[in-house]
Amino acid sequence: MRIPADCVLIEGQDVTADETIYNEARELVNKKEVSKGEEHHRDNPDCFLLANSLIMTGSGRAVVCAVGQHTRYSQEFETEEI
Repeated sequence: MRIPADCVLIEGQDVTADETIYNEARELVNKKEVSKGEEHHRDNPDCFLLANSLIMTGSGRAVVCAVGQHTRYSQEFETEEI
């Protein structure tokens, strides 16, 4: 499944994503849901699902945080129309 927007994973089980569109490394990225606590980013720095990446395994629920021209994909790869 291709991710349509930038999201934060809030529930998940065995979620891995193919983000080769953002980096050229050919490996799957393990994703873990956000947990409560101020120091969570140190334990799980990668709870984000990025637009146009592919979910390869698992299932979960996410909260959308950016769509359209506000996604990381749009900011990195799409050019402005004049």
